[in-house]
Amino acid sequence: MQDNKEQPPPTLPEDIVKMSKHKLSSDANPREIFWAMVEAYREGEGFDALVEKYAGIREALVNIGCSVLQESPKAHRMKVPKATLAKCLFTMIVKGQWGDVLERALNNLYERKKGPDLKMMMAFGDGFTNNKELVGGWVKGILSADRPSEAVLSYITHLGDDELVEYVRGELLNIARTEINEPQVYAMEALAILLPGDADVAKLFVDMMDDWDLETKRVALETLKLHKVDAAAKKAVALYVYEPDEMFKMALEHIIENSRGGAEEEFGKMFTRLRGKEMDELGGLAKKIYGKKAKGLIPEGLPPEVEKEAEKAVK
Repeated sequence: MQDNKEQPPPTLPEDIVKMSKHKLSSDANPREIFWAMVEAYREGEGFDALVEKYAGIREALVNIGCSVLQESPKAHRMKVPKATLAKCLFTMIVKGQWGDVLERALNNLYERKKGPDLKMMMAFGDGFTNNKELVGGWVKGILSADRPSEAVLSYITHLGDDELVEYVRGELLNIARTEINEPQVYAMEALAILLPGDADVAKLFVDMMDDWDLETKRVALETLKLHKVDAAAKKAVALYVYEPDEMFKMALEHIIENSRGGAEEEFGKMFTRLRGKEMDELGGLAKKIYGKKAKGLIPEGLPPEVEKEAEKAVK
């Protein structure tokens, strides 16, 4: 019988072997743990096990990761590109299924004046592409909250990923319709990628063409002038003569020009309603858009004095 002293020691589980190489003491602080996780991620060994082990301090790890991304690379513990650090941080969230700290990560790396952090935005985009249901589900939950995150909306808008926008389309539409200020604007700017084919999005933008909030109105007009949307052209004709802002008037003119055929009927209606200075302005617009054909927009059967005024306006 073989002596026990000659028996080889039992083999340690693989995850313990991989984690032991990072030499974490029992009282290691979260910053040391973060850098150990970065090293494991970079080397491709032990990362998943570390994510699982330290899930309980995920808020601290995310905060540390975000602060590192904001530091000068010279201050980093090891030479790692910021793009790799951002991807590592986002991978922690995905691997650990830490959906409850996703908003924290994006909020920490967002400034209203500067917008999203570029490296984290790329990591966010890759994270969604590779884990649509998981990451997309988290984003839906964040956008469905009573106060949707401005930072998350900004990331979605600046990323410009049509698949992501389509995935959270319903939430974005609701925010654009019910919120104000930055959340509303970001939701609209994100949804713009779905124009002109999405009828609900097109209707939203048409509805906002005369919104009381000037920034919302600006986004609606500047977006619609890039597309052919008949409903927008019709409304633009109705709004044009009452619009006091010259920049907005120019945008309305672009919208009408994009859909000349769709605007003709509205010109006819407006010629029956307007008089004086407003009639002159409508006629000038019609002549600018349609040239010599502008006279053909004047409907038949007008009272003689109205018809005479309309014809004078388009000369």
